[in-house]
Amino acid sequence: MPSDDDRPLHPFPDGWFLVAPSARLGTGQLLQKQWMGQQIVAWRDRAGAVCVADAFCPHLGAHLGPKSGGVVRDDRLVCPFHGFQFDVAGRCAATPLGPPPRKARLQTYPVQETGGFIFAYWDHQGRPPAWRLPEIDAGYRGRELTRLRLRTHPQVTTENSVDFGHLLHVHGYHDLEQLAPTVVDGPFLTSRYSFSRYMLTRGLRALRFAMEIRISVYGLGLSLVHVHGTTAGVRLQQWIMATPVDGDVLDLWLVIDPQGRQRLPWLRLLPAWISNRLAPRVMLHELVLDVRKDSRIWEHHRYRHDPVFSKGDSDIHRFRRYSRQFYPAPS
Repeated sequence: MPSDDDRPLHPFPDGWFLVAPSARLGTGQLLQKQWMGQQIVAWRDRAGAVCVADAFCPHLGAHLGPKSGGVVRDDRLVCPFHGFQFDVAGRCAATPLGPPPRKARLQTYPVQETGGFIFAYWDHQGRPPAWRLPEIDAGYRGRELTRLRLRTHPQVTTENSVDFGHLLHVHGYHDLEQLAPTVVDGPFLTSRYSFSRYMLTRGLRALRFAMEIRISVYGLGLSLVHVHGTTAGVRLQQWIMATPVDGDVLDLWLVIDPQGRQRLPWLRLLPAWISNRLAPRVMLHELVLDVRKDSRIWEHHRYRHDPVFSKGDSDIHRFRRYSRQFYPAPS
């Protein structure tokens, strides 16, 4: 019989979690997906407003997604079964059968669009958002992104932000130093590190450069890492977004936003327009290779609710306390 310490984490913590990149939801487009254990649909009207809603019609339960025949027409989602129409507030605005029933309303989720990404707010009691994500400029040039599907949990992936020991042992960082203490402010957490590391990309592994990173954590769904390469001229922002799919796997989105021209020494012989395109791809590849080192551990590990901490684990202990706010209170 499993012990209390072996019980799994609650699969769906509260907070803001990615639905899709903004570019993948144009005006009038309809998206369907599994998100936080729910079947959802999302669409955008001509005013730019986005609706994220439960995917089943409140009338007779038809799936509203495009695979079932759902469409967006004149800014309204049209049910493929009986033609009920819903606006971006989730209200039934019209039916072919007479006046719209007042109770015919979609279950919608609060939406925030920032930095070129659409997030929706999940709360186990259906409460409105207790906090907001930062408003971030979406105008980065040269953005590179990818999605990994992994068998793990967003708390586990986010805990990496403060796991000093694993940066040494798993990733082999050198000269690792914490530049500022880890600070918790409600749903936000920040920390800063400096280190040096070798490249992981084949053909570049002899190259080593120093960097400073500033980590900003916004719940368990979004971490932003500002990277300053102190020897290689790298300036970029990493997005790490973990969204549970079905309680077993999550989608981990990795994004590189270059900030200014990247003066990487191994690209200086190339024309500037080529190096500026190539540098973000190289850095995204490096990030994926780093995450792959973690994922082989994440996918086979067992979460310990009462771990045996070592002397250097104070920030992990602080992170565990920080994370409690995103779960239902123990009964």
